[in-house]
Amino acid sequence: MVVGAIARFAGIEYDPSPYAGKYSPKAVQPRDLPSDGAIAETYDRLTNLGWKWVYGVIATYGLRPHEVFRLNLEEIQKGNPVIFVGDNTKTGSRPVWAFHPEWVNRFQVSDVQLPPIKLNRPNIDVGHSATRYFHGFGLPFHLYDLRHAYAIRATLTYGMDYKLVAKMMGHSYGVHESIYHRWLNLDVVQAAYDAAINRRDRVPPL
Repeated sequence: MVVGAIARFAGIEYDPSPYAGKYSPKAVQPRDLPSDGAIAETYDRLTNLGWKWVYGVIATYGLRPHEVFRLNLEEIQKGNPVIFVGDNTKTGSRPVWAFHPEWVNRFQVSDVQLPPIKLNRPNIDVGHSATRYFHGFGLPFHLYDLRHAYAIRATLTYGMDYKLVAKMMGHSYGVHESIYHRWLNLDVVQAAYDAAINRRDRVPPL
């Protein structure tokens, strides 16, 4: 789109459409996301303390990999399960709450131990450093699956309004719906149903 606009402005006949990407949220295919137990077990297997911390933060807050390196953790240090993603990220500054909050302690989020990577690079390159490390480690699922699992957990396990979850994740509502509502398998929906009908404040019909 940008190249085409520049060509028109310069008076050059050039059609970039053959090189357009094919990505759309609807093209994202559902996959089996790791269970909370599998996420915790994998955390325990990690031995590099810096990358272990990165993994724990992504799992707890559903961040994009590069965002882990652009955080304000002042509230965590005060005991509040909320972090602030910095302005210099893909979708800018925003607060994000922990789901599960118990993972803040379980994954030692307040004990910051960043791996020694070069941070004065574009966000995509910083994120690729994390992807490469965990691929080399042999992560039994995609690193981004931690982010996807967060979205499902916050929405269904905890009953958060999906618009609030989208805001925390730096998504538009449309993208959030297009991607995550397609990933609701039978087990996830059954768990949400069980939690809903077993709420203490639910009044049974007469």
